[in-house]
Amino acid sequence: MENTIGILHIRDDSEQNDNIGLLINRALNEQHYSLIEITDKKQIGTLDGLIINLEKSSDYVKAFQWLIDLKEEHSLFIWILSGENDSELTKLYPHLSKNSVIEIIRADQGLETLGIVIKNALNYKNQLLNREKPKKECDSHFLDESKLSLVVHDKIIALTRKEFKIIELLYENLDSVVTYDEINNAIYGTSTGESLEKYRVANFIFHIRNKLKEQSYFEIEIIRTKGYLLTYSKKEPFLSKIQVKKSYNDQVLNRI
Repeated sequence: MENTIGILHIRDDSEQNDNIGLLINRALNEQHYSLIEITDKKQIGTLDGLIINLEKSSDYVKAFQWLIDLKEEHSLFIWILSGENDSELTKLYPHLSKNSVIEIIRADQGLETLGIVIKNALNYKNQLLNREKPKKECDSHFLDESKLSLVVHDKIIALTRKEFKIIELLYENLDSVVTYDEINNAIYGTSTGESLEKYRVANFIFHIRNKLKEQSYFEIEIIRTKGYLLTYSKKEPFLSKIQVKKSYNDQVLNRI
């Protein structure tokens, strides 16, 4: 998931702006963060977080106006990079935010500190969003991370932590092949392609497939030399022609 962070330079004629932008990019130093310069309030709706760059105390009035305008419309993480430490002005910030979280980072703390604070905040946000996903899944089946289980038609299939990581990866790639390397990366965070790794993955899959016998909705197919595929089970119960005809006749009789 890519996180878009905006940087708003209150003093837009400052020669330091470009340099600060480069230094913040270097502090983030990860592919899933993108930093864009904010020049118009319409850009705010695309952001996950906003950095407000203040150099002088005389810039605070303009910063306050931006925060007041954002107060009702957006929920954001807002980091104020302050060039001057003014405790009286700092006390005002919480009152200007209704739906956002505002944090003051003094310039003398360094941009590395700002980078760490940004990553921690957005990682926390992304984790919360991921935890909410099961509640939005199809009512008939979903993954419950809090209980390390797969729920299918109210049947709870308990899994170990590594088994859950595997089924989560397969579930997210339903009907698509997941390779041995991808599964090994999900479990251990790395892969060398050695035969031992394939054996370990096969062992986990063996245990998961046994647990899936408790339900008839999903099954894991083995794709030889490549990996595994989670798909809808061919054993899923369906109405036979006789059952369909009987059901239809029952409905007709009920109308008489």
